[in-house]
Parts: sequence; structure tokens; C-alpha cells
Amino acid sequence: MNETTRFSVILTQPEQRETMIVAKAMADIRKTPVQDQINAAENGWGILAESLTADQGQFLVENLSQAGLKSRCVSSLVPLPEVHPLSRWESAITDQLVLIAVAGITITSKTSKTVKEGPTAAQKILNTGILLTTGLPIKIGGKERTVVTTHQSSDLAFFLDLIYKNPSRRLRIDAQNFDYSFLKERKLYFVMGNFKLLVEDVVNAVPAAWRNHGTRVLLENKPIQTMGYESLEDLERETRWLLTLLL
Repeated sequence: MNETTRFSVILTQPEQRETMIVAKAMADIRKTPVQDQINAAENGWGILAESLTADQGQFLVENLSQAGLKSRCVSSLVPLPEVHPLSRWESAITDQLVLIAVAGITITSKTSKTVKEGPTAAQKILNTGILLTTGLPIKIGGKERTVVTTHQSSDLAFFLDLIYKNPSRRLRIDAQNFDYSFLKERKLYFVMGNFKLLVEDVVNAVPAAWRNHGTRVLLENKPIQTMGYESLEDLERETRWLLTLLL
């Protein structure tokens, strides 16, 4: 085997991806405080360690087993197919579907606006009156100036990745930009409700397909903030982990 080959250790039981359970196990193995492992356990998305030697990987797997966590050492993670956007329902949307992956992500946007500040029309009239009465150039309302104001807003956006085999492909649905007309009389007046109906339809059509953490949170009506995705990169990391277990 090539000595430069690096390995990753991944959980083999998705239900064991509990932050505190993983963090405690990793802390015991690495001899560190539990809090030092929390971020890695939460953001690893089932991938516990990377860039290890074969011996390091096997050592970690054995120690995780002693902690009650089932894992596997792999030489590579399954690569993700190129993502293709899907904006409307297609008849073949469920054919060869193996993974249903939902993520809710907070998207922050900033807008800047340039405004001129200074005395109002009433203040200008008053300034003129004071000058005429007293002869003193007293200014009420301050000098004119240009000010740039920045407004920041945050919105929760939802995405659904559908992963297929034979052939391998990945479709992505942006919940905010999808045609829900296929729901017909079931169609609601808000995106979140329609998106959930869409996910339910896909799950019901392919009950054997794996469901990621975000899908389970959505369908079990758990608080959306418990999804834990900070970006689409988190969703893709989790997807690579699950596909490595699946394929």
C-alpha cells in the first residue's frame, strides 16, 4: 500500500452522531477536556478524523469501539456528483433515488444606502430668520454631510438535495425558488409549508431512501435550529459521509 495514502475515520451508525457522545469519546481517546472536542464532533458531520495513517485510523476505530461507537477507517470518501438545480417537479424525480438530504441555512445579506444629512427645510427657514434678526450665522440642524448606512438582514433558506445512483447524479431544490404547482389543491400560501409537503411526497414515494439529519428534523417537527447547518458545505460534508456508507 502506498505509504502516502491518508485515511479517514467515519461513523457507521448515523443515529450515533450525537455531539456530546462523540465529543466525550474523542476526549477520552485524545486525553483532552470534552469541551475541546465539541466543535469537531458537531461540525464533523459523521467524519471523525481525516489525514490519518493506516495505524492511526485503526487505533481510533478500536478505541471508539470500546466507547460504544461503531466506525470505519476508509482510504477515501465517495465524491459528490456535480449538483444540478431543479426548479419544478419532474415525473422521474424518484427513480433510483438513494438519499434525501434537507438543510436549513441562515443567509445573511447586507445592503448599503447613501443619504445626505443636514438641516431640514424648517430648520433652514429658521436659520435664515435668525440671521436676518440677529446678524449671527447660527446654524440649527448641523452641516450637510453624506452618510453611508448599512442594513443587515438574516433569512432562513431551505434546500433539498436528491442523490441518485445508476447513473450517479445530484439534484438540488432551492425551496425559495421552486414551482409548487404540482401540489394543486394542497398548495399552501407559504414556502415552508409547501417545501415540507414536497419532502413528504418524496419520502413517501421512496421510503427505502436514506434520510439525512435535516430531513428527520423537518419531518419530525423538531425545532429548525437543531438542524445545525451553517452552510451548504456542511450539507455536502454530511452527504459525502452518508454516501460512503451507502455505496
